[in-house]
Amino acid sequence: MKVHVYPGMGATSEMYKGPWENCDFTFHSWEPILDYKSIEAYAKNLISKHEIKEGDVLIGTSLGGIIACEIANQINISKLCLIGSAIQPQEIKMFLKVIHPIVDYSPLSFIQSLVGKVPNELSRMMSESEVAFIRTMCRAIFQWGGLRSDVPLYRIHGKSDFVISCPQENVTQIDGGHLIAMTHAKECVMFINRSLKN
Repeated sequence: MKVHVYPGMGATSEMYKGPWENCDFTFHSWEPILDYKSIEAYAKNLISKHEIKEGDVLIGTSLGGIIACEIANQINISKLCLIGSAIQPQEIKMFLKVIHPIVDYSPLSFIQSLVGKVPNELSRMMSESEVAFIRTMCRAIFQWGGLRSDVPLYRIHGKSDFVISCPQENVTQIDGGHLIAMTHAKECVMFINRSLKN
């Protein structure tokens, strides 16, 4: 059994630092988007590229959790752990739903260059990420059918998440925002370790 971990949109495996580095997990970065226009097609590609097998465990932050949900729809994994992520597009905050149709007209490369000047790891990762990937995923998320698998599901979420609404049921809530995998890494790792032992 392997534990596969996926980052948020615009991030890489480098977002998992500190306590994460003591975990025997496989931390992935995003593959080039190529011609994959849907969450379903991109997830199918990752199953092959990352050699995900039945019985493996998937962990995902934000977009990584959405992709992990879709992988769970396509292959029988043993556990699914979501960190500040969604199981349905309806959980994504209204502001992002409103602006996502104009993503093709947004100057993402300019925004990335500005964000890249902010001295922190996430900003640097965002500034180097593939613009086509961000645009494609922003569109694809709202066309995705959501989690359909009955895989055992474990969720941890920041109470002040401004991107994805904090679920009210079947979730561990902590005092944090959307980036708890980085800002509250210790709490997230403890939660994941407990979930894996269940």
